[in-house]
Amino acid sequence: MNVNMNQISMLLVRLFAGFTMFFAGFEKAINQYWGGHTVGFSAKASLINGGGGILHDWFVSIAPTNWVSPLVYTSEILIGIAILIGLSVRLAVIFGVIENGLFWANAYMPLSTVTNTVVNGQIVSTHSINTGVFGLGWSSGPLELNAALIMMYICLFIVGGTALKFSISGYLNKYDFVKKNKILQLLL
Repeated sequence: MNVNMNQISMLLVRLFAGFTMFFAGFEKAINQYWGGHTVGFSAKASLINGGGGILHDWFVSIAPTNWVSPLVYTSEILIGIAILIGLSVRLAVIFGVIENGLFWANAYMPLSTVTNTVVNGQIVSTHSINTGVFGLGWSSGPLELNAALIMMYICLFIVGGTALKFSISGYLNKYDFVKKNKILQLLL
């Protein structure tokens, strides 16, 4: 089999992005104590303690509904599986960008904030700078991983599943029925 370094690089990107998304969802689905919660993954509990971005209040308002938590971990699992096996990679990474982008928008913090509090009858101003690792105002930790995943998704979208070695899409692209159907080629 003739494999070059670009193919190996994209395989590693695909495997990292796929495993990261799959296990993020899988852990939320099965781990009763995910994120320190005693009742399993709860979108509401996760959102109340984190974030502060422009969409934060809206996310917190819809989180108590019964469909949000299962939607989060099911979509993470499905996105991860699709990327791992290389099936409908472009479609999977579009949904990955949407999900990770929404997480990112929820937790965006302004570069600097000023908090005024009253202490002993005096107004005290507290200034804080939230630069994050990249100095963009994003908090560090999982959000920096979201930024890295979004960049990986963009690379995978450009390459597409059919150009990837070791993928179901790459295998299916060899058949005439796929070669003749432009829409199917885009979906794979």
